[in-house]
Amino acid sequence: MSRSLRQGTRLGTERFEFTFDGRRYDAQVGDTAASVLLANGVMALGRSVKYRRLRGLVAVGPEEPNALLTVGTTPTVIPNVSAPQWRLSPGVVARSQNRWPTLRWDLASLLQAGGGFFGAGFYYKTFIWPSWRTYESLIRRLAGLGEAPGACDLPVADTEYSSCDVLVAGGGPAGLAAALSAARAGARVVLVEREPVVGGELEFETATIEGHEALEWIERTRAELVACGVRILTETTLVGGTAGRYIAHHEPAGLPGHNRLYRILPKTLILSMGAIERPIAFIDNDRPGVMLLGAAERLVRRYGALAGRSAVIFANHHRAYAAALRLSATGIEVKAIVDTRAAAVVDADAMTSAHRRQLGASGTRCYAAHVVVAAEGVSKVTGARLMTLEGVAADTIRCDLILTSGGWQPQVHAALQGGGTRRFDAAAAAFYADQQPSDRQVIGASRAIFGLAAVLHDGLRAGVEAARQCGFKGATPPAMEACGDGDPALQPYWRSPCRRSDEKRQFVDFQNDVTVADLRAALEEGFIDIEHVKRYTTLGVGTEQGRLGNALGAAILAELKGETPDEVGISRPRPPFHPVTMQALAGRRVGPQLRIARRTALHDWHQAHGGVLDPMGLWLRPRYYRDNGADAASAAIVEARRVREHGGIVDGSTLGKIEVVGADAAAYLDSVYLNKASTIRVGRSKYMVNLREDGMVLDDGIVLRLAPDRFIATTSSGHGEHMLSHFEHYRDLHCSGRSVVLTDITDAWSVIAVAGPTSRAALCEVLGERMRPLVMGLGHMDFVTSDYQGHALMVLRASFSGELAFELHVRPAGALGLWKALIAAGLKPYGIDALDILRVEKGYLVSSELNGQTTPHDLNMDALVRQDNPCVGRLLLDRPAFHEATRERLVGVRAADGRASFLAGAQLTTLSVANRSIGYVTSSVFSPTVNAWIGLALVARGAAIEGAVLMARDPLRDRETRVLITSPVHVDPTGERMKS
Repeated sequence: MSRSLRQGTRLGTERFEFTFDGRRYDAQVGDTAASVLLANGVMALGRSVKYRRLRGLVAVGPEEPNALLTVGTTPTVIPNVSAPQWRLSPGVVARSQNRWPTLRWDLASLLQAGGGFFGAGFYYKTFIWPSWRTYESLIRRLAGLGEAPGACDLPVADTEYSSCDVLVAGGGPAGLAAALSAARAGARVVLVEREPVVGGELEFETATIEGHEALEWIERTRAELVACGVRILTETTLVGGTAGRYIAHHEPAGLPGHNRLYRILPKTLILSMGAIERPIAFIDNDRPGVMLLGAAERLVRRYGALAGRSAVIFANHHRAYAAALRLSATGIEVKAIVDTRAAAVVDADAMTSAHRRQLGASGTRCYAAHVVVAAEGVSKVTGARLMTLEGVAADTIRCDLILTSGGWQPQVHAALQGGGTRRFDAAAAAFYADQQPSDRQVIGASRAIFGLAAVLHDGLRAGVEAARQCGFKGATPPAMEACGDGDPALQPYWRSPCRRSDEKRQFVDFQNDVTVADLRAALEEGFIDIEHVKRYTTLGVGTEQGRLGNALGAAILAELKGETPDEVGISRPRPPFHPVTMQALAGRRVGPQLRIARRTALHDWHQAHGGVLDPMGLWLRPRYYRDNGADAASAAIVEARRVREHGGIVDGSTLGKIEVVGADAAAYLDSVYLNKASTIRVGRSKYMVNLREDGMVLDDGIVLRLAPDRFIATTSSGHGEHMLSHFEHYRDLHCSGRSVVLTDITDAWSVIAVAGPTSRAALCEVLGERMRPLVMGLGHMDFVTSDYQGHALMVLRASFSGELAFELHVRPAGALGLWKALIAAGLKPYGIDALDILRVEKGYLVSSELNGQTTPHDLNMDALVRQDNPCVGRLLLDRPAFHEATRERLVGVRAADGRASFLAGAQLTTLSVANRSIGYVTSSVFSPTVNAWIGLALVARGAAIEGAVLMARDPLRDRETRVLITSPVHVDPTGERMKS
């Protein structure tokens, strides 16, 4: 184990343990799985998919093809976690993949012996005889990456919808400059960055900007962006988009868990996703210890992890020399730089020539016009075999690390969607994004600009242009003074020469084992288009989406075809551009669930105190509290009994609330309610009922009159949105041009219902002596306005439950304090299941009675109908069909023996005729007050006779219960409790 503390820009000093393949390793806060393992000398991290070749770390970003781990223990595992991107936490357990029984000794690795047999397209040719099913079981055991989870305990990913003026994807120097200039122009900017910090390659590159060291400039820029209101989303990657809305995926620490999807609607998009270093193909270039040059630099700079002790650098550009100096300073012995370019090209640049002399003085041999032709070693690199460009064998250098850098491929995946095109840049030997839609720009390394000063200028320009597109004025700021690693002066080089028989060991796609031999075979089989070659060979179809292999494969294919890379092109990737868990994209929020989940001001309190929350319309509301029982049924009985005997409080904030204001408000309300609002006195309220045009009951609620021209109409929780639409429709239809204004104020008031024998005393205690006379003087359906601790308050004496009760309408900011004060006064909370019991006991409508098929007559509202108010739907109440003897009417039902249970939905029949329903149970509960099962039912008028005995038949649930028809009001029929 490594015992000394490592130093790195992302490391803390606190230690913890991490377990990999059953062995424990010391880790530091900020470490990734890859940095810990490499720091402890573990070079082999996985095996390839097809040949099961032992593989080590190649890269440190999402382009890493083989260092994929399975995290957790069966069955709740998370497969294919990228070791270099997974930031560790204490106690985590991981194991390698694609091996059995161990990573070092894998039985399936014997497939390497069949390298010729298992070439490109072997599955198309081999498994057709005698049939696919003969091989299916074996192939499924061998194929794939990590173990599929047998269970999942991950939370559902959050989703956030937002908009901005400018969305910047990528927080490297170009992205930071673009965000800065756009924000300075006044635009609303969102910056998303895949890494946990911004800065990109400036984190390790030797650079100064505007006289500041790179890390200092990053921090100053980040601080200014925050001061300008820029939203910086780190550990967040742009993964797709369509129709102008883009999806960014947030995955903290690189491990699925508390993921979030941001659905962002920007006016303009700036893509600054940088470029990915390319490998070079040579024999056995997949051995553990062959790594990208930039990956080694990132590991040592960020985590103090040395990828090896002695290295050979194989490259084709100037920047390899500056990198070699930096690596030498960290303790890695750079034995040689193998440069494919001629010495004259290298020495033509003064800075590179100076670096070369400096390296030579410290013992590094610089080979110009040479190549690494093969990696020595079996389970890891032990040396590099060199050759001149002319094909003459040269030295074999002992080393444990071969660092390759064949240039950089701009990340064009997002820029090729929605109309984007690509072009080949001969100077950079790379494909970059060319023409883009008018609301999208590609900047910096993403369009093959690699000089630091030029990258920053490109970002500044793009940010101002994006802000101008959004209507802001801003002049392009002057270019920043910047000095970095300089122009690469790259000369393209793709693969080292070898015998044709050795091409099967020159790897292009490290995950799927696609080799130069496979590309040649694809051409010989007639697959000449890059898209066809991709599918035939599986080039770039793995988790890294071709980031490493696509450009390299296209260039080698061009060489084999005798064409240019521009003529061959690269395959077009599809979203998502970055791995996203199926959990995040599972489509749980569809249909009604696509609508937002609304939370009351007391939501967090309910969760913290055992409230089991269920949706009520758009709202989440406590069904019961765990302290009162192990399940909903037992807890609801305890809570309901407590309200009747003592008292309780319930969160009623989900009630819909519509404010109706204007000189014609009273007349308007008369037109949409069965009974009249115009007769309500100021300071009073009334129970009101709405009808549909066909006379069916739509909803019920209480209407409060605050002033002659001002009312508040409450609706049921599930009908809030619909009732607002209903009100607006009839306001526009019947009161067009009249003085009526409707406002949805549901969110403006929290509602706490206080019920039970002790409710008045508790309320007086909480509201204080100033409010005591007002509370004591309230008659049934009266209300008063006041305040509570500086928050507006209305106290309405009305009952949800048939007890002495009050509704407290308070501003949301004051709801939690009022709630806690009521609890301190001795009132405990109850949920909606208990409320249903209380309502059924009192004969109040629960929900099933308002099913769109019941009239006021059916629900015993004849007194309201007799008021003969000419409202919507009133005329159709006189239809004969509504008064037939078979028409159902609301009644109460109880178990005839006082003990048996029956459930809502049970069909009611006579005792003699079992196959003809004359009604059904709409609601049923066990009443702790009556100590029996009771319910409400809709029964044909001819049979709705109190004292009659019917049979509640429930064949689906195998129940038959004799029930007695009663009054709907099971408890306190005279209303003494409510009006006391």
